[in-house]
Amino acid sequence: MVESVKTAADVFMPVSGEVVEVNQALQADPAMANTDPLGAAWFFTVKISDPSQLDGLLDAAAYEAFAKDA
Repeated sequence: MVESVKTAADVFMPVSGEVVEVNQALQADPAMANTDPLGAAWFFTVKISDPSQLDGLLDAAAYEAFAKDA
């Protein structure tokens, strides 16, 4: 669950696994999620239970093309 002053929302993942690390820096400075979402503001690290679940996912370039056409 991700919480802010105004709302809370569940986080959904396209793979199953176990959360093994949480970004403490993001907990201390939640605004990082807006300023550096692809860098220092990672939310958590997951140990994926079934790596084959990654096979159907888009890579960054394919997702960017998909989003551009949407």
